[in-house]
Amino acid sequence: MAFGIGVDSGDTFTDAVLLDIENNEVVATKKVPTTHHDLSKGIFSAIDGVTKDVDGSEVTQVSVSSTLATNSIVEGRGGYVGLLMLGWKPERNEEFPRSRRAYVPGRFNPRGVEVEPLDEERVRSVVQDWGPEVEGFAVAGYFSIRNPEHENRTRRILKEVTDRPIVTSHELSPKLGFYERAVTAVLNVKVIPIITSFVDSARTALERRGITAPMTVVKSDGSLASVEEIRRKPIETIFSGPAASAIGAKWLSDRDTGVVVDIGGTTVDIATLKGGLPDLSEEGAQVGRWQTKVRSMDLRSVGLGGDSRIEIKEEGGVEIGPNTARPLAFGDFTEGEVEEMESHGNTTFVKRRETSAATQVHKEGLKDSSRGFYELTENGPVNESWLLDTAREHRLLRGPTYLKELENLGLLTRIGMTPTDLLHVLGEYIAGSTEIPQAAAEVLAERIGEEPVKFAQIVKEEFEREIAHEVVKKYVLAENSEVDFEDNGLWDFCRQNESDDVEVNFSLKSPLIGIGAPAGSFLPQVADLLGTEFIEVDNFSVGNAVGAIAGEIVRRFDVLIMEDAATDQFFVFLPDEREVIDVENEDEAMEEAKKMARAEGERLAREAGGSDVTVTIEEDEFKHGRGHVHVTAVGTP
Repeated sequence: MAFGIGVDSGDTFTDAVLLDIENNEVVATKKVPTTHHDLSKGIFSAIDGVTKDVDGSEVTQVSVSSTLATNSIVEGRGGYVGLLMLGWKPERNEEFPRSRRAYVPGRFNPRGVEVEPLDEERVRSVVQDWGPEVEGFAVAGYFSIRNPEHENRTRRILKEVTDRPIVTSHELSPKLGFYERAVTAVLNVKVIPIITSFVDSARTALERRGITAPMTVVKSDGSLASVEEIRRKPIETIFSGPAASAIGAKWLSDRDTGVVVDIGGTTVDIATLKGGLPDLSEEGAQVGRWQTKVRSMDLRSVGLGGDSRIEIKEEGGVEIGPNTARPLAFGDFTEGEVEEMESHGNTTFVKRRETSAATQVHKEGLKDSSRGFYELTENGPVNESWLLDTAREHRLLRGPTYLKELENLGLLTRIGMTPTDLLHVLGEYIAGSTEIPQAAAEVLAERIGEEPVKFAQIVKEEFEREIAHEVVKKYVLAENSEVDFEDNGLWDFCRQNESDDVEVNFSLKSPLIGIGAPAGSFLPQVADLLGTEFIEVDNFSVGNAVGAIAGEIVRRFDVLIMEDAATDQFFVFLPDEREVIDVENEDEAMEEAKKMARAEGERLAREAGGSDVTVTIEEDEFKHGRGHVHVTAVGTP
């Protein structure tokens, strides 16, 4: 028999599935807590859980997805990167990730014709000045997507003098936008050591278990890539997890069209499927504050998840997320701690996280006041109200600030009421303790004058409405990205639907496909709110891991054909080169370009590890001296 293993490492859980490739059937699944202090431990534990009865030689493919690259970028980790800007200087106070930057003369025009030669001596002198201060180099050239020669030449020079990572912007994106390509290149250098360590650890552990199958990684656009490609371009994994969920939804539901809603611990991720592939973003992936040019699925990710913290606002309303907490149902509380919750009227607890090498550095660098606050949590979990009161007694008057700081550094975490706990109160999900969530529901329900079960039902329905509204927002923003939903009276009216004379209902034309452990509890009601069909699929709780192994090798790119009126020749701009063709007219130019595009698509798909490659070509009408060819190459891993 032949098996495949899919692994997804999320913020709360790490999932693994074993797929019978010959029969296209999931035969084993495993869900384990994600080990943040050492992510690989959770991954390997999940793999162990699905392979215990399988000979390693029977595993022919392994594929993984993860949010590791995203987290490292959002948290601002990594040292300085050396950014060489060829033919372009920042003019609008553009900000960059942590980097040393230098301008190097040398540029091309929009047709890819050199208008200023590369100053090679400047490249050498800058690298010598930076010395060991930078951990790698990013090279971004003006109009390099029309002619990458200056970037490639700079790479060759750098290789002569350094063994540190070198990334050129044209290999990351074929899109115009120098600034965004430069940012993308810098971020790519930053995550190279992180992702390299991740895939190396995974491969070592697999080999120890007798598994030597090729390993692929899910990219942000939902396609698979070889480990070798991801080592060079790890930035392409930033939306790996949500992309895997979309592919898993397609595979599990056997639907080519639908709205995929993935309820994770921290976020709800919403994507659309068309033609069996996730819609792609025209702008590229945005990670934290940085807009990149990484080809990515068109994803709406919002801070609503199974671990979203539920709090009662002073005016009596309920707030769900975006802050998270470990569900009380899995908090492992003593009877005394439950009594403490009731006496303080506060259902949130604070606990220390296991420290990793990175968080140990943060711990050692704490200022006296933050360190003093941290020491109060030594015998955790401690009730949040007790902690803040005790901090004031110790003259640590900025307790909420210290708590937030230590959370951001990964040293503390909260345990509190979440949507997962609501399901325990309502008897819809009982994987953990039901007594603790029920006790917490009594505390919170009393504050708004409701019975505990009624309180849980009210908040659950509010959670479901918020998810439905986020689906609507995704479609509205797809039509008009300028729509502002904040302080928008019309949107508030539609959302609240409180008029006696007018009723507002949303009607979604596509079915809703749910992924994630709590999907079956929340999403049928969301589908009802949207007037659409809910598709319940098997193994929805590990849908991301299914998507990791069920994905395909897909390479999508555009080819620009441009007429040169001065010479009657045509330029063909392929992903990594510019070709000049001498033909009679536009029709011949387009035909020649399509041949070149087809060959390039097959080459790229095969280099990425694909076999049985199918290439689809679409073309736009040649207008105003320009034409475009759109290429999709799909191969089996």
